[in-house]
Amino acid sequence: MATRYDVSAVPPQGGYVAKQCPVRAQWDVIEPCEPLRPSAALESMFARGIGFEARVLARLLDLHQDACAVADRDQSERAEREAATVAAMTAAAPIVIAGRLPADRSARRVGEPDLLLAAAGSGYRAVDIKHHRARDAAPGRGRPALCSALDAPWLEAAAADPASVPRRHRGDLLQLAHYQRMLEAAGLAAPGGRHGGIIGIEEGVVWYDLDEPVWRTRSSGGKRTLRSTMEVYDFEFDFRLDIIAVAGRSLADPGVAPLVVPVRIGECAQCPWWSACGPRLEAGAGDVSLVPGIGWREWRVHREHGVTDRASLAALDYRTATLVASRVDLRPIIRAVGVRPDNTPVPAVLGAGKRAQARRLAAAGVTVLGDARSLCPRTASYCDQPMRDLPQQIDLARAALGDQPAYRRRGVGRVRVPRGDVEVDIDMENTQDGVYLWGALVTPRSGWAGAPAGYHSFRTWKPMTGQVESDLFAEFWRWFGELRSATAAAGLCLRAYCYNASAENSQLRRIASGLGLAEEVSAFTDSDQWVDLYRVFDRQLVTGNATGLKQVAPLAGFGWEVAHPGGDESLVRYDAAAAGDEQARDWLLAYNRNDTQATLALRDWLDHVASDCPPVESVESVESVPRGN
Repeated sequence: MATRYDVSAVPPQGGYVAKQCPVRAQWDVIEPCEPLRPSAALESMFARGIGFEARVLARLLDLHQDACAVADRDQSERAEREAATVAAMTAAAPIVIAGRLPADRSARRVGEPDLLLAAAGSGYRAVDIKHHRARDAAPGRGRPALCSALDAPWLEAAAADPASVPRRHRGDLLQLAHYQRMLEAAGLAAPGGRHGGIIGIEEGVVWYDLDEPVWRTRSSGGKRTLRSTMEVYDFEFDFRLDIIAVAGRSLADPGVAPLVVPVRIGECAQCPWWSACGPRLEAGAGDVSLVPGIGWREWRVHREHGVTDRASLAALDYRTATLVASRVDLRPIIRAVGVRPDNTPVPAVLGAGKRAQARRLAAAGVTVLGDARSLCPRTASYCDQPMRDLPQQIDLARAALGDQPAYRRRGVGRVRVPRGDVEVDIDMENTQDGVYLWGALVTPRSGWAGAPAGYHSFRTWKPMTGQVESDLFAEFWRWFGELRSATAAAGLCLRAYCYNASAENSQLRRIASGLGLAEEVSAFTDSDQWVDLYRVFDRQLVTGNATGLKQVAPLAGFGWEVAHPGGDESLVRYDAAAAGDEQARDWLLAYNRNDTQATLALRDWLDHVASDCPPVESVESVESVPRGN
């Protein structure tokens, strides 16, 4: 059982702490350096969220004259707002807007849900407003979303929407669980199950059963378990209370070590404490969490096996790792080496019922005990918590520390790329509200004169609505469909490309669903006409570092002509563009065009040059791996 600490001195915490990085919770107390200011993109995102929340709340007040709006959060004392919220709930107000729940001092919780909705009979349920999508258009692909409209937002009025499935944003649901615990502590929770709602940009409530086991987690032994939002929240919140408690003691007594150490995760990019964590993680050979794909669980497993940096990971044995990854338990074999005769058959060491493992060992050239002398005991120790991608992690670490920018994956002799007679590079730009730009670069490779060569953009700067987005997509899809038809009529092969198709596919299918084009779009995205260049790259090459388009296009000598290219900058520019700034509009168009040109340049490099990259096996000897970045 995990150690628990005295948290009585920890100030009550809001719902955000359970979903944020535990290291951030620690640094918020210790303040190891001057925190970084929020980026312009993050400030823009906050402003958008605040504006969206204000619009939704105003609409709710218009729709529900009997709703109770608690005094402004910035202008009232917290105790006054708590009292006003309790008074409204005691009076059975159907909707309480911008309330503050009674502080739960014993559990160290405070919370301010955007909405509290009265349940039939008694009690309340919490609803939060989030400036992102709460549903996906995916009819028949899962349990339908349970939704209620803003004019009747209560759970009792909700109905299943067969055309959509709920999006489960982990942080959103953990926040709802926080409010649920506070309602329970105050004796104000609705009976008959724990439910909370999210109002996304669709402007309806999507309801979630907080007791439904939906989160796949792992126990300390590596066993996978499905847990509910409430279970995950309880663990995460309690864990952070412990972290904050120990951090406070560390401030008072330098001899008390903080409870957690930095780990590289996705949240780091926007964290104010990256200036504290970054240098620590990047020192020397670099923390093992810098290897792409290594998250909390993998980092913990490596740490438990004494592997804390990329050099230590690179030093593991690839061949042994392949056996570990295939679930061969090497521990009895390793223990028997030097104890039993070398000519002992491996099946005799493994024991009964291990035929499949014996076959895998034989395929790896280990048939008698003496053959196992070539295996690496340290790598074999991972058999207690086997990771399927351990061999790939080793190659990634070696590539990151090697002296070449990219290596061919094992088994890749020549890098191959699907090509077409007419090639179209597609890239879209969007905000949380929708897609405002579809860009396409047409490159004829057959000499066909019918191809509309060059870059084509389909964009709008109008305030984004569902209709505006649909009209824009219809224009783009009509143009693209005509090009596909003309190419087919000419007997030519058309291929369209993007880099990391998950974003484009999600938007294509979502918008198409509302236009009755779902089957047509799916037929295209599922066909060999649609090529995800990221997958082409990732299946054949390894760099050991991030492999986004901005990171890999320079391998082909490509550079963006706009300053600070990236999604964050584009969000800031879009705000200006939507307000009429022509320079911002020009920047966005150039940025999108450059993205399409980058995929073309990368494709040509993959087709003609990438095969000259050395194989990753060439850095197999750890002695050849430099100990720096």
